[in-house]
Amino acid sequence: MNQRYALGLDFGTNSCRSLLIDLESGAELGSSVFAYPSGSAGILLDPADAHVARQNPQDYLDGMHAVITGALERARAVDPAFDASRVIGIGVDTTGSTPIPVNAEGTPLGLLPEFAENLDAQVWLWRDHTAHAEAEEITALAAREYPAYLAKCGGRYSSEWFWSKILRL
Repeated sequence: MNQRYALGLDFGTNSCRSLLIDLESGAELGSSVFAYPSGSAGILLDPADAHVARQNPQDYLDGMHAVITGALERARAVDPAFDASRVIGIGVDTTGSTPIPVNAEGTPLGLLPEFAENLDAQVWLWRDHTAHAEAEEITALAAREYPAYLAKCGGRYSSEWFWSKILRL
């Protein structure tokens, strides 16, 4: 029988999780959780600014490796005939909006030694609210130029969203 599997990855606020399922039966074959080790419960904070909520990009890479390996190992424990080459799809879910500053090569700046201690070079977690002034600027512009845009998001652009964070950077 040619079984097929799918692997789901969820990059959450405090951890990375995986779930491996049999596509025919829907049965769970393996799962794994990796708690982000950096900062406070995976969140890099700034004592001088309560609005800062960043993450270490290395936690994402380490987490992805750990949860994929963990799910595959559990699947092999459940079914010794499990064949990882039969994984035909990978789904990825992330918290949004969580932008990662990168260089021209696509390397996260937070992974580079010269930026390792720079909070602005780390992953900007969805709950980072440092871009509140930029969100107000976007809200004012949209209210003036594109009011229908605001109607779809509760009348205000949030400091948690992508464009306000990018404008802040």
